Amino acid sequence: MPKKEQIREAAIKIIARDGFFNATTDKIAKEAKVAVGTLYNYFTSKEEILDYIFAVEFEKRAAFYQNMKNWRMDWFLKINGILNFHLQEFQKEPDIAIILLAERMNAHRYGLTSLANFSQLSLIISAILQQGIDEKKIRPCNTQNISLFISGFLNELLFAITTKTTANTAAENYNHNFDNLEQSLDEFCTLLKTSLAVSAPES
Repeated sequence: MPKKEQIREAAIKIIARDGFFNATTDKIAKEAKVAVGTLYNYFTSKEEILDYIFAVEFEKRAAFYQNMKNWRMDWFLKINGILNFHLQEFQKEPDIAIILLAERMNAHRYGLTSLANFSQLSLIISAILQQGIDEKKIRPCNTQNISLFISGFLNELLFAITTKTTANTAAENYNHNFDNLEQSLDEFCTLLKTSLAVSAPES
């Protein structure tokens, strides 16, 4: 594994466990099994490491969002696919969810340039909704507001799970929480589809 990715993965573990404030380059270097001097060959500070973590996660999500937008399928399936993608990513790397939720709130204080990119994800969702309107499958609505509603729903669900899931949580409890999350997503998607449906013409 390239050293830069090795450091990124170590930083994810340390920041998720200790929080960004308590994370140090010494801890990150030790976890990555590299010398502190080696770490500074790739990053000038722990803020830059966090910025890189955000950048990698944004690129991963933006690529998936854009692919979903371009696929020929119903708008509802695109939104459902995006939400399920986030859940799968959370299940695979719960530490990432912890960092995204906890540190995005304070990242502007660290001057992280990659944080602003996340607003582009809502714009892609808005474009998907506009596709549905253009195809007359969604009633006219403010797509930007609805996209923020969708993003907020996902963030709140992930927050609920990360606050219940700790390093000492038994695996069966974690799986139970994730099952509840999937059920909540299904109910939300049903509500979204129903609320945005085009009204039947009056007879």
